[in-house]
Amino acid sequence: MAAELAIVIVGMNTRDWLRGCLLSLRAHAEIALEIVVVDNCSEDGSCEMIEREFPEVQLVRNTQLYGFAQNNNIGAAQTSAPLLLFLNPDTEVPAGSLRAMLDIIAREVGCGIFGGKLFDADGEVERSVGTYPTLTSLFCDRLLAACAPLRPLLDRFSQRHYLHYEQERPVQWTTGAYLWIRRSVLDELDGWDGEIFMYGEDADLCYRSSRAGYPVLYAPSSTAFHYHNKTPIDRTRRKRLLREGLTLYAKKHYGALRYQLYRLVFAIFW
Repeated sequence: MAAELAIVIVGMNTRDWLRGCLLSLRAHAEIALEIVVVDNCSEDGSCEMIEREFPEVQLVRNTQLYGFAQNNNIGAAQTSAPLLLFLNPDTEVPAGSLRAMLDIIAREVGCGIFGGKLFDADGEVERSVGTYPTLTSLFCDRLLAACAPLRPLLDRFSQRHYLHYEQERPVQWTTGAYLWIRRSVLDELDGWDGEIFMYGEDADLCYRSSRAGYPVLYAPSSTAFHYHNKTPIDRTRRKRLLREGLTLYAKKHYGALRYQLYRLVFAIFW
C-alpha cells in the first residue's frame, strides 16, 4: 500500500527521546506511514537502538554533520508520500493526532504548510506560531514576555504568539518541530534552505511558501507533546546559531540595508 504520510525525524544524541517519539508513532497504525530518521553522527547508540527496536524505520546515517534544514532535505529525499511531517525527536504524537491533521489538509486545499498545537512537558501550551521575525516582532516578543497585560493588544505583532492557540487560523510561521507540508509545495520551493544551519529555517520555509501562494494554517485539533530544547547544544552556541539564523533570514528576505541593521542590533542586544 502506498504511504499516505512521510515522517522525517532528525536526531543527534537523543536516543531515549527518539525511542519515545517512535513508540508514539506506532499508535497510528491506521495510517500508511513512511518514517525516516536521519542520524546526525550520534555517539549515544541511537542508530543501534533504531535497528534493534524499530525495523519499520528507515535509518540514514550521516558521515558528517549537517544543519537541521539540510538534514530535513536528506530525509525527505528518501520518501515518496504526498504529504510530509517534519518532527523533532523530543516529541510524542498522541493517537488520533495524525488523522486529525490529514483530514484538515484534505479540506484546506489552498494551504501549503500546517502546524498543530504543542504542549510542553508540564502540559502547558507551547508558543509554536507567530509573526515573521523582524526587529519589531522580536521587540514585541521581549516586551510581552515582561508585560503580560499588553498581550491582547500587541500579540498579533509578536514574533511568537501568546494567545489564540485554541483557534484554527492562518499564521505567518509555525515551528519546525511539528511542521506539515505538501510534497508538491516542498518541491516547488526546492526544499529547506540548507544555508541556515539551525533556527529561522522554519520561518524561512513558511515565508517562501506564503510568497508562492501557499499560506500556513495552524490547526489545534492536531496535537503533540514537545519536550523542548533536548538537542545537546550548549546555551552559548545555541544563542550564536539563533543570531546567525535570523541574520541569514533577514539577508534573504529584507535586503542588504536591513541585514546590516539586524547584524548591528543582534551584536549589541543578543
